[in-house]
Amino acid sequence: MRIHSVRLLAKDLEPLQKFYAHLLGLPLLEHSKDSFTVSAGQSSLTFERTENAGENPYYHFAFDIPKNHMDESIDWLASKKVSLNLLPNQTYKIYSRTWDATSIYFDDPAGNIVEFISRNSLNNAADTTFSSMSLLNISEIGLVVHDVNSTMKLLESNLQLDAYHDNNNSFAAVGDVDGLFILSAHKRIWLGSDKEADIFRTEVTIEGNDQGTSYVGSFPYNIIVK
Repeated sequence: MRIHSVRLLAKDLEPLQKFYAHLLGLPLLEHSKDSFTVSAGQSSLTFERTENAGENPYYHFAFDIPKNHMDESIDWLASKKVSLNLLPNQTYKIYSRTWDATSIYFDDPAGNIVEFISRNSLNNAADTTFSSMSLLNISEIGLVVHDVNSTMKLLESNLQLDAYHDNNNSFAAVGDVDGLFILSAHKRIWLGSDKEADIFRTEVTIEGNDQGTSYVGSFPYNIIVK
């Protein structure tokens, strides 16, 4: 599953645009007073101003980076004064044996839990210096639900996707090594943070054969297949 674009809500756009377009150096594709879009490799990321003044949305999403550039990405973030989040193993990076992947996490100005992940099973090693161009794509987007198992089955059925590794009653991944929906139980703590998973409007465009829009039950999640 390949994620073409992700559209999320934010309360304050200006610091986010400065963070992604200026500090991290992601190409700014478009911007207005109510939204902006940056490019991250083969994917695009849009933040739209929330219409609910009392809402302060935050999400979890991940960028793939070259599998041989994890340590270099850490140095790159440090050079930009971006602090990594301490993980339960008391280090700043974590290796998943079942996923054969290494991850680091940090917060953006809106409190989104952002992940860089290097997947050893992908043929994406690079011999160039790490930069904003090393962000290959958005490979994960979190969807917070009340019943993880039933939502996993719904996505499998509606989108012809498969369950990935390490699924349980509070966490599941649906898709494949190229792209994943990360299903989290409501109020579960996101890895790489102390934040409870919460529900905010999300739009994701993915590559697929059956074009159209799929809705995830009664949740404010639109999945567009193109």
